[in-house]
Amino acid sequence: MKRTLLLFCFFGSFFYARSQSYFGFRDDNYAGIQSALFNPSVIVDSKYRADVTIFSASATGQNDLYGFNFAEVLDGNYDIHEDASKTIKTNNRGNVNFDILGPSFMMNITPEHSIALFTRFRSVTGMVDVNGQLIDEVSKNLDVSNSFLIKGGNPNGVSNTWAEIGASYATIFLDEEDHFIKGGLTVKYLMAGVNGYISGNDLSVAFNKNNANPSLSEYYSTGTLKTAASYDYQNGNDPKFSGASAGVGLDLGFTYEYRTNCHTCIGNRYKLKAAASITDIGKINYKNITENTYNLAGRVTQADIDNAESIFEFFDKHYTKVSSRTGVKANLPTALHTNFDWNIDSKFYLNLSTDISLVNAKTINGTALPNSVTFTPRYETRQFSFYVPVTYMEYSGTQVGTGFRAGPLFVGSGSLISNLFSNTSKACNLYAGLKLPLFRNYN
Repeated sequence: MKRTLLLFCFFGSFFYARSQSYFGFRDDNYAGIQSALFNPSVIVDSKYRADVTIFSASATGQNDLYGFNFAEVLDGNYDIHEDASKTIKTNNRGNVNFDILGPSFMMNITPEHSIALFTRFRSVTGMVDVNGQLIDEVSKNLDVSNSFLIKGGNPNGVSNTWAEIGASYATIFLDEEDHFIKGGLTVKYLMAGVNGYISGNDLSVAFNKNNANPSLSEYYSTGTLKTAASYDYQNGNDPKFSGASAGVGLDLGFTYEYRTNCHTCIGNRYKLKAAASITDIGKINYKNITENTYNLAGRVTQADIDNAESIFEFFDKHYTKVSSRTGVKANLPTALHTNFDWNIDSKFYLNLSTDISLVNAKTINGTALPNSVTFTPRYETRQFSFYVPVTYMEYSGTQVGTGFRAGPLFVGSGSLISNLFSNTSKACNLYAGLKLPLFRNYN
C-alpha cells in the first residue's frame, strides 16, 4: 500500500473527491420531483398533471484546504502539492455528497391533492477539524517529504451511504383571493448501506525520514481514535447493503404564495413565494456495526504501512484497542430549507434559497451537510428554463454556476463558471437528469 494509508487512518481522503443538489434547477416551477426532494409541498398545484423521472444524479464536493485550476486539472499532469493553492488551518473541512434519483413519479389525484413515489440512492462523506498541514505533509510522495512534528487535534469524519423509497402527499390548506398556502409530507423507508466514522482526540504525529532507506522511515503518534465500520472487515468481508439494518425518515414542507398576477388563473400564478421545509428527520439503526477505540501511542515504519491490507487491519495490528462496542445509530443529514421566489414578470424570476444543517458536524457519526445560501436569476417557460445560481458554500466560499432545462432534459452545475475562470476553486458540482413531463392545460 502507499504512504497515503496513514492519511486514511487519521483523516480520510475526502479532500480529493469530487452536499446540496440541483443548484438553480430545484427552484424552477417545472423541476417537479427534484424540487419535492427539498419540499414535498411543491407536488400539489404544480405545473404538471404528472411528472415521471427516468433518472437524475447530482454530485457535489467542497473543501477549504486546496484550491484548484480545473482547466489545468483536465489537461493532466496536475500536481496538487506544486500547483494547487493551499489554505492550511488547524481545522480544515471537506464534504462530498452524491444524490441519485431512480424511477420516480408525482401526479395529481384531484386539484387539491397530489402524491409522489420515488427511489433514491445517497452518499454523504464529511470531515471537520482536520489539521491541514498534516494532511498536506502525509499525502506527499515520500521522496519529497521532510521530517515533521504536527499536532492533529480532534478530527471528526463520517461516511454514510443508504437507499430510500419515499412516498409524498401534499394538499392545499388555503386558497382565498391573494393568499395561497399548501403543505406536504414525505415518509421514507431507509435501507442501510455502508456507515463508517473516525473521531480523534488530542492527536499528534511525528515523522522521522530515513534518507538512506525510506522504507525504514518512522511515524510516532499519540492520542486516541474511535473507528467504526458497518461491515465485518475483520473476517475479510467487503462493504455491502444489508437488509438487517433499516430506518424511517420524514420530510415536512409548506409553501405560501402571494398571488396578484391572475386571480382567476390556477397553478403558480404568484408574485411572491415563500417556502420552508425540514428534510431528513430520522436515523438508521446499524445493529452489527462495531466501534473500536485505539490508543495511538506507538511507532510504525513506512514498511508497516506499505504491507497493510486495510486501515482496520493496520489499527488492530499496530495499536492497542482500549474498548469496543456493537450497534450504532446513524442520523440522516437533517436540514432546514427556505426558499423565496420573486416573479418579476411572467418569465423572469429572482430566487433566494438557504440550506441550514440541523446536525452538528462535530458529533461522532454525525452525518451533516454544510450550510449554503444561493441567489439565482432565472428565465422560465414551459419548455425551457435557464438559470445562473450564485452560491455561498460554507466550506468553499462563493461559487457561480449555470444550467438549463429543455423539455425532458436538464443539465447544470452550481460551480461551472467558477471552475472555468478561477485558479483557486474549492468546490465542484454537476447534475443532470431525464424526465417525462405531462403538463397541465394552461401556460
